Parts: sequence; structure tokens; C-alpha cells
Amino acid sequence: MDAPTIFDLLDRLAFLRGAPSVVLLLAAAFVAVVAWDLRLVIAAVFVHYLLAGFLFVDVLDPRLAFVYTLAGLFVTAILLVTAWQVNWGRRPSGLAADEASRLGLADTRPLGPFSVTQPGLLRLGFATAVFGAVLWLTRAPGLFASTVPIEPAYLEPAIAGLLALGLVGLVTSAEPLPSGVGLLLFLSGFGLFYGFLDQSLAMTVALVAAQLIVALVVAYLAQARYLPVDVLD
Repeated sequence: MDAPTIFDLLDRLAFLRGAPSVVLLLAAAFVAVVAWDLRLVIAAVFVHYLLAGFLFVDVLDPRLAFVYTLAGLFVTAILLVTAWQVNWGRRPSGLAADEASRLGLADTRPLGPFSVTQPGLLRLGFATAVFGAVLWLTRAPGLFASTVPIEPAYLEPAIAGLLALGLVGLVTSAEPLPSGVGLLLFLSGFGLFYGFLDQSLAMTVALVAAQLIVALVVAYLAQARYLPVDVLD
């Protein structure tokens, strides 16, 4: 029995293409930005890359879209290992208050059964506002009409949502992993948008390399922030 090709897989998963991918993609991006647990964040990033691959098929050659998806899996693996190494972003046990302040670790506040930080609440508020704005965009398309026409039309809210949610994650956190996830979401949206301007292999490689470089930089910064110096040496 022959292994299925990319085109065979697309045919089998045709029910996910189009608007369903956009809705699920934006939901995954929203969770990646606002989730308090890095395990949930990494899972949402993984789902976001899989669903973004379906949208890239509408913009690029399916083989180039597969390259984006494959790179996303590598990025997710890097983030997963890094999050595990830094104990999923939790404070090291026995860390004194003055040491936590020196490291810039935010204080947590109880919210029902969960513990949240003030930046986390800020991200939740901004991300909710962005999600509402994207829903409005589905009723009034044409945001990018002055730059480049976006066809099919359902890609426009996906691009705008990824760009905006990525910026929310980037600017509302000083922590390497949450802000890095925001930057990765932004790059996914930018890649979708730029696919309408340049569909060359060189640009695909450049955008894939940017994703991998960001993931590696985020991994280094997260470990340098949380792990003792003697562990990194």
C-alpha cells in the first residue's frame, strides 16, 4: 500500500478547509495568548500550526504549505522541551520574594480554582477585545483592500486575528515564552499575508528560517531567565 501524498491528505481533510480552519485557528491562537499554563499554550501553538497549514494551501503551492507546517512542528518541539526545562514557567521552589522581584517574576492572584498574574489578566482583556474586533471584520471585510486583495475572503479575519493576537502576546508579557509565542503567531499571520505578495521558494525559506530562529532565541532567553547560571555554563 502506497503512503498517502500531500494531496491525498488534503482530500481526506477537506471538511476542515476554509471557514472551519479559520474559526479553530483563531480559537487556538486565543488560547495560546491567554492560557495560564504553558502546557496548554504549547498544545494551542501546535494546533495553530496544523490549522495554518490548511490556510497556506489556499495561498501557496501545497508542497510549500507543507514546509510551513513541518517547520511549525519543529518550533513546537523546541518550545515544548524549553517549557519542560523551565518547569512550565512556575517559580522555582523556595524562591524568596526579593529574588522573584529581581528576576521580574509576576505575583500571582487567586481567581477561583486558578492562580493568575496581573499581566495575564491584561492579556485576557486585550485578547478578548481583539477577538471581538475580528468577529466584526467577518461582517465588514476589506481591511487589506488598499494593499492587496485577499481571496478567498475568509483568509482576511485569519490574517488580522493572528497579527493582532500575536501583538497582544508580544507586548503584554516580559516573559520570554509568552512573548515569544506572540511573536510566532504574528509571523504566521505575516506569512499568510505576504504569500499574496511573494510566493517564491526563497521567501518561504526566509519566513520558515525566521520562525526557527525566533524559537531558538526564545528557548535560550527562557533558560537564561529561569535556570541557574551554573546549569547553563
